[in-house]
Amino acid sequence: MRSSDNCYCLEARIVSNNVSMDEQIELWHERLGHMNFRDLRILGKFDCVRGLPKLGKKANGVLGPCQQGKQTKAMHKKGKYLSTKEPLKLLPWIL
Repeated sequence: MRSSDNCYCLEARIVSNNVSMDEQIELWHERLGHMNFRDLRILGKFDCVRGLPKLGKKANGVLGPCQQGKQTKAMHKKGKYLSTKEPLKLLPWIL
């Protein structure tokens, strides 16, 4: 709506707490040092952290970057390695 002095008056609704539950869970996961969801659920259940929502059983799993960070590579197969029984002993190499 335009007023007589060419100013526009905007009427906007105030929206607060417009964050989905998944975004809240992810936010608390990051705030608490990437804590796992089982422990987040326990903290929410006993109201140990102010503002932490109570998580249901649906809130389970690992977020993408955390899952990648916790993965380990498979070990190499044990081969025939030359070893020594004494420290700093030279190994014979066939050239």
